[in-house]
Amino acid sequence: MGNYRSGGHNKQHGTIEKYRRLDSFRFYDYLMGDKYLYCKTSVKYPFNTGDIIYHAQSKTAEIRTGGSYYDLELSRVPWIDGKSIRMYFHCSCCGKRVRYLYHKKDWYMCRNCAKLNYRIQQVSGLDKMRLQMERLVERELNYTCWRAENPNAMIETLYYIPKPRYMRHEKYDMLLKKFRQLQEEYNKELLRQCFNLLPSRMRMEMMKDSR
Repeated sequence: MGNYRSGGHNKQHGTIEKYRRLDSFRFYDYLMGDKYLYCKTSVKYPFNTGDIIYHAQSKTAEIRTGGSYYDLELSRVPWIDGKSIRMYFHCSCCGKRVRYLYHKKDWYMCRNCAKLNYRIQQVSGLDKMRLQMERLVERELNYTCWRAENPNAMIETLYYIPKPRYMRHEKYDMLLKKFRQLQEEYNKELLRQCFNLLPSRMRMEMMKDSR
């Protein structure tokens, strides 16, 4: 166990990165990509452990997996532009409207019902800060090949991050500034932890010298 900040209270849960999931946005794009959808009775959407059967005329769906099947409730919600549509699933356990459903014990359910956390919730301290930096670089700045291009660099020492081709300069500068702040916080925390590992007498002497 550990205290709240250590992340130990979350380690009894699984992490979503280890479980297969269904994405309602991807499912909707799959349906909209079928130009003959309007004249079909049903459409099969295959995934790793089964299929979603979509009934085009009634606009209902069911999940078939592991030799069984059950209804999958859908919601269509107008997007922020007022024109496009976003489709969401409803968890068969709690009924909550969600984008993702996760496969656990031959069933698909929302993250809360499956008792899953993000990996970053189960680590603490320096590891957590490194994960935050990796997520920012790879997902927001779209620099997924930084390891291959910088084989001798760690995320906390990474210097050059190219601007994504279609990203505005203002957004790029803002994200880069955020990344540099994380690096600075990481280095401060690293120094603090190293300082705490020193013998107490040495820490006292260093504190006196700094005055």
